[in-house]
Amino acid sequence: MFVNFGEKEAVHSLGIIGELRKCGISAELFPSSDKMKKQMGYANNHSIPYVAIIGEQEMNDGTIAVKDMATGEQKQMNVEELKHLLA
Repeated sequence: MFVNFGEKEAVHSLGIIGELRKCGISAELFPSSDKMKKQMGYANNHSIPYVAIIGEQEMNDGTIAVKDMATGEQKQMNVEELKHLLA
């Protein structure tokens, strides 16, 4: 699941979600830019294993912050690394 921070970040995230789906990887964008706590709660309640976080910094760097919901560990990676992780 991709966190929704607002319109600019959502548009950027949707491009990546499209790439993932072309590879057969299930991905979604949280439908609204609610508080982070609510979005993370949704991910936990729906047993979503990874949450992708793309803010201003990640858009500038071409990276994605990916949080493993089971361990709480968070790593920066690019789209290809994310595809490999989720494949």
